Amino acid sequence: GASKNLNLMEWDKLWTINKKIVDPICGRHTAVLKEKCVLLTLANGPEEPFVRILPRHKKYEGAGKKATTFANRIWLEYADASVISVGEEVTLMDWGNAIIREIKTDNGTITQLVGELHLEGSVKMTKLKLTWLSDIEDLVSLSLVDFDYLINKKKLEEDEDFLDNLNPCTRREALALGDPNMRNVKKGEVIQLERKGYYRCDVPFVRSSKPIVLFAIPDGRQKSTLIVTGA
Repeated sequence: GASKNLNLMEWDKLWTINKKIVDPICGRHTAVLKEKCVLLTLANGPEEPFVRILPRHKKYEGAGKKATTFANRIWLEYADASVISVGEEVTLMDWGNAIIREIKTDNGTITQLVGELHLEGSVKMTKLKLTWLSDIEDLVSLSLVDFDYLINKKKLEEDEDFLDNLNPCTRREALALGDPNMRNVKKGEVIQLERKGYYRCDVPFVRSSKPIVLFAIPDGRQKSTLIVTGA
């Protein structure tokens, strides 16, 4: 009769296949982590905020449109602000270039950036491409949830007890600000947060005081584990 083989398959292969399915069609949105986020003031930015209608996916019209607000005060993530130098030209995604003129700190912590738009600058010449959100009241609160593997080893040996190899932390959560268009994201919908990855909406927008809950979807680049299958 047919023989039985034990195959070990990496989860990453499945996540990579899944990415190829969702990436061509899922809408793009922007989020900035709340923790120590930094305000960038653009000295020559628009006196009054204005809105542009942009595609949610630049290569797939079926994803629909989104309204993006442009203002002279925008939020950046602290991790991005911490690698910017005075005088450096950076690219604000979906807007253009800006030059950072001043970095304000308090006891070594960056508290504010001051710069100016340089929209005629080439995005090909900048090292940093930054996601950002205008400082407006319509931003939504997000809870970004990331799940890790239950077992912290790639493969358990026959004499090992899985209880001795349980991952002590399998759920991590981070609070973030999201663009106002995310009010329309439906439960179960898959989206991409620019420069962060893919997420599935677990709890959609209900009211401003309650965050939208998004579950992270691995894309095949994370630390791999194995699926055990019989063949």
